[in-house]
Amino acid sequence: MYKAFLFILFLFISCNSTEDINSDSHDNSSVLIALQDSDYVAIVSSYDLEVTQQVNIDFSNTNCSDFSTQMECEMSGCMWHIMDNDMAHCMNMDMGGDNAPHDIAVDNTNDYWFTTAMMGGDVGMYSTETNEFISSFTIGHMPALMTLDEVNMLIYISRGMPNGMLMPIYELSYESGELVEVEQWDVNFDYAHGIYFDEISGNVYTVSKTNDFIAKIDPNAAQEPFNNPMLVSMDESINTSWDISVNRLRPIHITAKYPYMFITCSAGEWSADEEYEEIPGQVQMWHMEDMNLLATYNFDLYSRPWHIDISPIENKFYVALSGGDGSNGSSNSGVACIEYSETDDNQYSMSESWITTSSEYGTLHGMTVHSDCDGNYHVYSAGRTDGNIYKFDANTGEQLGSTNLVLSGSLRTGGIDSLNPPCDESCCD
Repeated sequence: MYKAFLFILFLFISCNSTEDINSDSHDNSSVLIALQDSDYVAIVSSYDLEVTQQVNIDFSNTNCSDFSTQMECEMSGCMWHIMDNDMAHCMNMDMGGDNAPHDIAVDNTNDYWFTTAMMGGDVGMYSTETNEFISSFTIGHMPALMTLDEVNMLIYISRGMPNGMLMPIYELSYESGELVEVEQWDVNFDYAHGIYFDEISGNVYTVSKTNDFIAKIDPNAAQEPFNNPMLVSMDESINTSWDISVNRLRPIHITAKYPYMFITCSAGEWSADEEYEEIPGQVQMWHMEDMNLLATYNFDLYSRPWHIDISPIENKFYVALSGGDGSNGSSNSGVACIEYSETDDNQYSMSESWITTSSEYGTLHGMTVHSDCDGNYHVYSAGRTDGNIYKFDANTGEQLGSTNLVLSGSLRTGGIDSLNPPCDESCCD
């Protein structure tokens, strides 16, 4: 018995000693950030924000000058340019890089990560183990945000330009080890942006950046206009007609924890005919099944909520606030933590847990919640105009560190996501 006790004590001390020596340093997890203006994706240690690698996004070989018609040009992700003498030609939509990676989605189950090349018109697939390029698929016309069905190895991509053209949602499979088209879902609005796949209901939800509507897609049912996808107005007191583009709320991004869905709306100043209104940036809480609006949380007028991510363990979500100036004031950029609740009599509410803002933050944009091997949760957000990534304590909002990701040239960052490789033996679970 005494020897057994010593053996157990030894294991206990050894395990604690390993944790003390390595702390979070044994955790090889990372945060991936799209560097939109430099054609790179940064791989950053979630522990100390050290940049461990920058991956060059160079999978698109499209030569826009090869296309002689406007349709071919625009469908290939290029821009049809009409000159002053009425001559026209096809050209790259250069925003500082040929591809301009915009969003990141990580499949932690199957060891892949993906990025959308907004200007290149492609979606790229990479290995999480080596960060090597695996496959790409050309969509054209500004692929924007992504959401993953990791069980069935499907990826859904929003896309579009605010030019009146209707842009479908692309459904791609990567089960074979390469990206293959499955379906194009016609959501009947242009510039679909925020998008979310819910693994419990099996539905995909997307919002338009230029029209205040939600589309609900059942990928396992036949496509039927206005029924699948189903369209729901986010602003029924103003507009319920899908073919009238009212952009009063300016919906941006979606996160969810079944059965609730949360949508950020950047809002701000809005005018129509002789009507003028100032609408605070907000988050709307929706029921994912019956598509009813349950509650609305308002931030400051010019807070401009952007990307959003939900806590996996608590009834909380985290919002990147871009901030900015307006006609009647301004608001600093920052990050907010909002709690949500339901009472026994089916009343829903949202309240601020904490908010951290600063005039030093450069238009916070991307957002992800990340856990390390020890179960500690942190919030990460990227500054769109300062090229920094910031780390915050998920419980208090305290800023724990920052790192600059772009040393020269344009600074714009895009979406971010978390890589959580399986914990190794040093985690001492």
